[in-house]
Amino acid sequence: MKYSVIIPICNEEDSLLPLYNSLKDIMNTLNEQYEILFVDDGSTDSSLKQLRRVFMDSKSMAIVILKERVGKAEALQAGFDNAVGEIYITLDGDGQDDPREIPSLLNKMDEGYDVVYGWRRRRQDPFITKIASKTANMIRRLMTKEKIHDVGCAMRVFRKKGIEHVCLSKGLHRFFSAIMVKLGYCIGEVEVVHYPRETGISKYGIWDRLVEGTIDSIRFCFLDTQTLMSHKRKYRIKEILRK
Repeated sequence: MKYSVIIPICNEEDSLLPLYNSLKDIMNTLNEQYEILFVDDGSTDSSLKQLRRVFMDSKSMAIVILKERVGKAEALQAGFDNAVGEIYITLDGDGQDDPREIPSLLNKMDEGYDVVYGWRRRRQDPFITKIASKTANMIRRLMTKEKIHDVGCAMRVFRKKGIEHVCLSKGLHRFFSAIMVKLGYCIGEVEVVHYPRETGISKYGIWDRLVEGTIDSIRFCFLDTQTLMSHKRKYRIKEILRK
């Protein structure tokens, strides 16, 4: 299989069906085999019920259901560990990322990049959210010497073989690009559109974005990459649905 689209979700019941339909339309244009892999990170609304309903009629959907909520880093890792495509595509499940940007990221990767990030240059978030994220990103860039503009963007593409030794534990999803740089990979970026959140609520507040992000930056700088990724995987899988 060529592509795995990996989407960690938690309580995104109103955005899932439009997102799936949009992803399916875009992925079909690539003329390659693909899967759309949702990782349910302990949703308590009707998200999982909706995914199960769509799965019944879908030939391209897979679902990893975790036993309890473990956070974005571990949910992503569960997706990495269970996806089957050669190239991974990640994005958020809140409807703010536009699947129509995927071909542009893949084209950029064809120029010789190992990882390509989206750059939300015109980010559509509340003012206080943007300030907290920009401050945290600035601190991370200063401490990790990253050069890309938007290290927090969830929309990115990379090859499966490039992350065989990556293990994301709590907070490390914020440093995916820095980890890849330390492992010797080349990172590019493409400017992408970003939409306002129209449904649900953000899972991250000021504390998560700024305070915890700064603490994780310090931890990242003082520990070597192998130590950071030596933690045992904490997620537990309840069920995997795949045809």
